[in-house]
Amino acid sequence: MSLFWEIEQTKAQILDTERMLDLVGGHPIMSKSFHEKLKFLREKLENFPKDFIEPKIRLLFSGGAVKGSIGIKSKFVSKTISPIQELIKTQTAIVRFGDVGKRGRAKKSNSSDLYLTSLPVGSFGIELTQLESNDLFDEQDVATAIHQVMELISAATSSDEAFEEAIEHTPKRNLNNLKSFLKQIDEENSILKIESGSYGINISEEQIHQGFERVNSTINENEQLIVNGVLRGFLLDSGKFEISTEEGKTITGIISPELSEEQILEYDKEFLNSTCVVHLNFYKTIFISGKEKSSYELLEISKK
Repeated sequence: MSLFWEIEQTKAQILDTERMLDLVGGHPIMSKSFHEKLKFLREKLENFPKDFIEPKIRLLFSGGAVKGSIGIKSKFVSKTISPIQELIKTQTAIVRFGDVGKRGRAKKSNSSDLYLTSLPVGSFGIELTQLESNDLFDEQDVATAIHQVMELISAATSSDEAFEEAIEHTPKRNLNNLKSFLKQIDEENSILKIESGSYGINISEEQIHQGFERVNSTINENEQLIVNGVLRGFLLDSGKFEISTEEGKTITGIISPELSEEQILEYDKEFLNSTCVVHLNFYKTIFISGKEKSSYELLEISKK
């Protein structure tokens, strides 16, 4: 049972109790009992932790993917677990860049692998949990990444504007995983409920279809560039970099999740404010709305 589910159940119980209180009116015994129950439920709701994140995610489905509350297609599970795992893995790397400056170097063996720990019923689904971690920071990184991936999925299935804004802050490689994830759900005509910590989102069958069409219609063009320039620094809180080219142009973009925290710190120590050779991925994204956005991803830095 997730915390989000408990919160939603408590809210529903409060509404039911308020309705019963209206029905009994001023009955001396029954109204007192319902007032006491209402007070208890409101205090319970108030005491739930706010903005609580955890390294665990629950995904609930419907439609052709499931058989009531009895079971879920094994092929569907395998095809949805892989892209959601990759989305979280990539986002965890971005989160860790931001934490380097706050707490120093993290251990090399940080893990963002998730394990299938439960098959929730009601709307049938899956629960994925991080079971291997080095410390509390490791768990917090994965929990934060899960929350951010939930926001990305919500944005993609909400509107063109929300999706375009969300993509601005995520590596373009996540587009393929997001498209694959939504494609499987759309093909089964399923709704999607996602819960993690105190957060939860409900996405209708129509929104899933619109979200998949929105992501699927996005065109990504990319090429690798070799640039001679000067490293101006890393913005670790946002996982970004900045360089100045020999022509005086300023380039900023996202640090590749494939680069380790140790490697970024070495680059900073060796090349900050120095001439170097920068290996970049250049992306041009064309959205279904017709809008275009360009971005860069840092792959490597070497001596000139």
